[in-house]
Amino acid sequence: MALKVIQMRLVVMILFVSISYFTNAQTGFVKGVVFVDANGNGVYDPGEQTLENVLVSNQKDIVETDKNGRYKLPYLKNKLVYVIKPQDFHFPIDEYGLPQFYIEQDTGSDYDFALINKMDKKITKAIIIGDPQMADDDRLDYYRDGVVKDMMRHEADFYLTLGDIADDNLEVYQREKMIMSALNMPGYHVPGNHDLSYKSTDIKERHKEFSRTYGPDYYSFNYGQTHFIILNNISYEGWNTTANTKGSYFGGLDVEQVEWLKTDLSYVPDSHLIVVNTHIPFREEYHDVDGIKKLNTLLNGRQNLLALSGHLHAVQTYFNDSTTYWTGKAKYESVVCGATCGSWWTGPNDEEGIPLATCTDGSPKGYFLIEFEGADYNYKFIPLNQKDEFQIRLTLTEDSLAQKVLVANWFIGKPHEQVSLRIDNGEFFKMINYTGKDPFMQSSIHQRINKDGWTPGVAECKHLWKTFLPESLECGVHRIEVKAISEDQKEFTAFKIIEQK
Repeated sequence: MALKVIQMRLVVMILFVSISYFTNAQTGFVKGVVFVDANGNGVYDPGEQTLENVLVSNQKDIVETDKNGRYKLPYLKNKLVYVIKPQDFHFPIDEYGLPQFYIEQDTGSDYDFALINKMDKKITKAIIIGDPQMADDDRLDYYRDGVVKDMMRHEADFYLTLGDIADDNLEVYQREKMIMSALNMPGYHVPGNHDLSYKSTDIKERHKEFSRTYGPDYYSFNYGQTHFIILNNISYEGWNTTANTKGSYFGGLDVEQVEWLKTDLSYVPDSHLIVVNTHIPFREEYHDVDGIKKLNTLLNGRQNLLALSGHLHAVQTYFNDSTTYWTGKAKYESVVCGATCGSWWTGPNDEEGIPLATCTDGSPKGYFLIEFEGADYNYKFIPLNQKDEFQIRLTLTEDSLAQKVLVANWFIGKPHEQVSLRIDNGEFFKMINYTGKDPFMQSSIHQRINKDGWTPGVAECKHLWKTFLPESLECGVHRIEVKAISEDQKEFTAFKIIEQK
């Protein structure tokens, strides 16, 4: 009888220890030290400086390190722990140029984060990349030789890819990392809808392969007085087990992420510039309205704002207003940064065999170069296969009455901004802004076929201006000059020669 009691007690004790271990594994902590890695070995050595008031997050909670540089955060399944880059400190980078700012959580273990004591420059320069969207080695070759090679001429502080690195085939990540290491600068990444782990049935694992490769699917970091926020706004239904196919997606922000963002913003001084980076633009054509409103509510009251996105394979610049549910007083600009794959790597090809792949709105495939200084920013669209000055495409076409029309596609122009034209040495007169399809794209869409035999459509855009050429124009050669002036008084010009017969 006594033996049976001992056996029962032993079973109860084993069960208690097992339950306790399981409970602690789910409710344990991740902790460690944030320090300045003086000798560069990645290990916290005695005597190395620890950093107080550095923010560390588990993608839900955010804590500040104490006077000894220590942090402690609850363990959360499927989440990463990371340091929010503080102003004037940098992360070590790996052999691919990826900043080492995060870990996969392991409860009960200590993890120390190394930082490098390096002052941020007065002006931060960033290369902003929209939609490389590569499905195979051929597209990786195009990206390497037709895009990344061009980026190498810029001395930027980091690059930021706005999603759709892959085109569903996530095996391209390894080679993409190797190619991007040639830029010799840190790289940050936003998840896109073509970066999904499609067979996931859990929303928390929708970008698990992305996170294994590039880090958290939402996070933040600082350069100078600019606070960069990366959000995952891909709302994915998960794998359709009945049809055995990928589920649908739409733009959206989950509750957990919104709560994290609220906490994150509470640490950002009002005087700083906030840059929100997502794959999908916050417009109701592409994104659920509830998520747009929640983000706007969190940003309302801030004075310095910018939003960057990709997804559309077209360039758009606009100020948020009632059409995007923005009610704040601040001037809040959004820039849809086009696509470095253009119209999905469609032809015709250049002499090196790389697709020209003009975007569906008529803008060239390209990327943005943005300078941040204090709370100010200044961006420039860099067209590929063209000189940097190529910012306006001029096309001569005819209307239904056979009257000649000159169309200016100013890639980064906003409808309210001024575009003027003059013929020969005459006076400048205003061109008329309209929403429509670029006639250059319409006339050349038949050439735009990729290696899979697929062709895109032609998208409407709002950055078109037109004027009817005078029917009384004399026969002969005429010089056309178009001048565009942005709201911040930057001037862009384009020229065309026409022959009147």
